[in-house]
Amino acid sequence: MAITVTLILLLLSASVCADAMHRHGREKDSSFDWENHGNGLQNHRRAKRSLIHVTNVAQLQRKWTFATGFDVSATPAVAEGTVYFPGWNGVLYALDERTGELRWKLNMSSPLNGNFSSGSRATPVVWKERLLVGVLGPARIIAINRHTGSLIWISPLLDSTPYSMITMSGTAYDGFFYVGTSSAEEVYTCCAFQGSMVKINIDDGSVVWRTSMLPPNSGYYGAAVWGSSPSIDPDRRLVFIGTGNNYRVPKSVEVCEKERLKNSELSSDTCHDPENHEDSIVALSIDDGSIIWSRNLQAYDAWTAVCQFSPATATNCPSVLGPDYDFGEAPMLLYNGDACNVLAGQKSGFMWALDCDTGSIIWATAAGPGGTFGGASWGSCSDNERVYTAIINNDAKNFTLAPGREVRTSGGWVAMNATTGHVIWTVGEPSGASPYGPVSVSNGVIFGTSYTPSGDIYAFDALSGAILWHAVAGPGVFGGVSISESCIFVGNGYHSFNPVKYNGTAVHAFCLPDD
Repeated sequence: MAITVTLILLLLSASVCADAMHRHGREKDSSFDWENHGNGLQNHRRAKRSLIHVTNVAQLQRKWTFATGFDVSATPAVAEGTVYFPGWNGVLYALDERTGELRWKLNMSSPLNGNFSSGSRATPVVWKERLLVGVLGPARIIAINRHTGSLIWISPLLDSTPYSMITMSGTAYDGFFYVGTSSAEEVYTCCAFQGSMVKINIDDGSVVWRTSMLPPNSGYYGAAVWGSSPSIDPDRRLVFIGTGNNYRVPKSVEVCEKERLKNSELSSDTCHDPENHEDSIVALSIDDGSIIWSRNLQAYDAWTAVCQFSPATATNCPSVLGPDYDFGEAPMLLYNGDACNVLAGQKSGFMWALDCDTGSIIWATAAGPGGTFGGASWGSCSDNERVYTAIINNDAKNFTLAPGREVRTSGGWVAMNATTGHVIWTVGEPSGASPYGPVSVSNGVIFGTSYTPSGDIYAFDALSGAILWHAVAGPGVFGGVSISESCIFVGNGYHSFNPVKYNGTAVHAFCLPDD
């Protein structure tokens, strides 16, 4: 009954312009689309086709601003002349790409349980005539007709624990949708949640398989699958993800870790259960969800936000706190002939390259300082020759900029050789702030955003790191830039998650002149 009522409410709350595609612009070549967070199966965050390049990026100027009055931290999706994005206010929007005019909006805010409203920070995923988007609570996916805004289906509950949610954008392939489950449990009462990866039939929203990242019923909790969008290799029939930290581990593991810390001869994985896939890059079969390989890259990491930041009021805390070195992004796939590498940045500040078939480490590079918020998180990008990431450096550690020796305590952006991991250049955030947003690339131009009072957006030369363009988008840009034809699109605000910071207000388009 509750689901039926919710379906009716969502259908009634969709504001639809039936002939909007005909009255408000042209249908565009789909090669300009930005179809999900990572813009494709390889999760590169690279424009497939764009008119923006090194010699004209400085001409970008604000073309329109659409006021939401609320936070927008998802990278907007773009498909055939329409821009799609959700707000933390529970509304999903569709705008004309050229004018910013509203085509439709869908109110997702009717709560499906008592803990959260159905806002979203996940980039909508374009699949044929549908949009697929996860909500912040509870953990469900909804499918929408992308032309009208009408609801098609709501998935079953993907996790039944009280604070479950979907923060990952997800990836669509061959009629199925792949997405991970997350939780806000580590901020509240802990522990019940175990992270998982899920495959959903796009036709009807039914669950095909669900794979847990933790041993069943054994005292392990956490390992959320929460960042960016999974990468998929169709030939290998594999989907690749990154996982988060444990919230709690069995008491026996805590005792073991205490002893290990006293004995320098014991390796870091002495106390690690191989079925505890926390802080790992994981390859799963897209057919049955079985784990083909898993590479753990932080052996012990039991951590919760409430125990770290409010220990006086926290209960059920780990006796040994880990560093909180999640993978806050899914891996990218890079190919060189038959060889395939999986690359991902970690909150530790390391960028990792693994073999797609075995999970063996190809290279590992300390791109910058690690931290509770990062390190690297939210989304790296690649043009196949180089990989790029933002370094948040929320703890204001010393950060040496390459290729020189300048030391900063801000965050910054880093370019590395995709084959060797060698750091090519590093640029410090000019105002001394932290760049939380994922990076994007188009024709030799890297776009990065910064969490500042003015909401700074930068374009860098991919070869040198030189700043080619700068603009502001309003307080606290936390999300990334999507790129389509001659425009970029970005929202601002993350107040909903961090109330002491900046209220979001709008989504902006910056375009080349005469577009």
